Amino acid sequence: MVKKANMCILFRDEEVDVVFIDYTVLGAQIKLMERLPRDERVYEAVAERMESVEKTPSRVTLCIPRDGVMQRTLRYPAMGQSDIKNMIEFEATRHVPLPENDRALAWSAVSTRDEKQLILNLVAARQSEVKALAGCFEEVGVPIDEVVPFSSALVPPRGAVPTLLVVSDLQNVELCLYGEGQLQDSQLIGHDAPGFSPERVLTAARQMMAKHKEWLGDESIGRIWLTGGAELSESFEADLGTAFGLRVHPLEAPEGFGTEEPLVDVLLAATAELPLHLNLLENRDRKVPISKRTLIISGLCVLLAAELVAGMAFKTGAPALQRKQVAEELAKVRRRVAPVQRMKDKNREMKRQLYRLDDICQQHVSVMAVLKAASDILPEDTYLRSLSYKHGEGIRIRGASKEPDRIPELLMALPMVDTISTSDIDKKVGDYHEFSLSVTLRNPDEKDDA
Repeated sequence: MVKKANMCILFRDEEVDVVFIDYTVLGAQIKLMERLPRDERVYEAVAERMESVEKTPSRVTLCIPRDGVMQRTLRYPAMGQSDIKNMIEFEATRHVPLPENDRALAWSAVSTRDEKQLILNLVAARQSEVKALAGCFEEVGVPIDEVVPFSSALVPPRGAVPTLLVVSDLQNVELCLYGEGQLQDSQLIGHDAPGFSPERVLTAARQMMAKHKEWLGDESIGRIWLTGGAELSESFEADLGTAFGLRVHPLEAPEGFGTEEPLVDVLLAATAELPLHLNLLENRDRKVPISKRTLIISGLCVLLAAELVAGMAFKTGAPALQRKQVAEELAKVRRRVAPVQRMKDKNREMKRQLYRLDDICQQHVSVMAVLKAASDILPEDTYLRSLSYKHGEGIRIRGASKEPDRIPELLMALPMVDTISTSDIDKKVGDYHEFSLSVTLRNPDEKDDA
């Protein structure tokens, strides 16, 4: 079944991201992906971009500003979906500090692995603010079908591995903890809060883990994702990974959507299948006209499918036994040829190295030639401090590198290097390790016995 065309509008602190994905029988296509300034003209700008696509999306998801919504993750004994609906209003009175006549509620729920408990993600916002924001878009011709918080929309793609998501923006930093297929906890820290600093964010992340240690266990979280439009500090990413013994990864786009644009988070929100009740806006059933382009593509796809079916029927008429025998013979030939091909590749590489060695020997390899060859092959984060050469004893190299373990292997790949006499890694200064190597060069008068 082909999914419907979906557009997602994500409000950041000072920008608005828009992604329009069109699903056809040929696959998913990104029709629009753009970042707009968050000002009074953003509504008209979104409408103009949607009109340029020449197609009305069947589903429009609006991720409202993170400072305009509150979330609570609660745990209860296992119960049916109908019982949850009856309990929502009562729980909202206890946990949501908003007036009942101006309160929009949404929720999603999953059972724990042992099915003894129910995890409820309760979302609330002021109904007047939600309707006002959605109404601004609808006035300019952009229909809004779903209003959700960004962190709740990301729950399905995150999977079952306990995950910490850090959304760093220009005015706020949001910490989101996912686990057991649900948003477990979230915290919004404003840059203007007293005592705000990257260290304060790290402390808040540790406190969140300690708060949920009961279900996280001793292994704690399994991965950390970082996204947003602002950097906390140069060392924050490394400090965050060190605090939990993990590597911090940028948020990744869903499989099948290749893009280099920095809008991966809104792309994930656009492709997510949201739970039925996770919507701060009343559900609306609107009819979307089918475009002529869709009809033409559908007709062509039907013709292509008919041709493929006819071709498959024709192929099945051929003797199946003969095709199987041919396939077995081809497999045998490939297995026989594989060692020969590998040997050819090795010989080709050896010849290339011998030609290069012969050229260097004919030029009476100098210290400058060795220095140039070493500079070309060493990593970019490595620099040399000294290089000394003594006839009959080889070359001694001193320098600093972020990857000192790779240097002996890279030097051995040089055709003029015979052996590594000594290899020492000294103390670490900043991000660099001091290293010292002694290299013995090949004798150009030696002959290859092979």
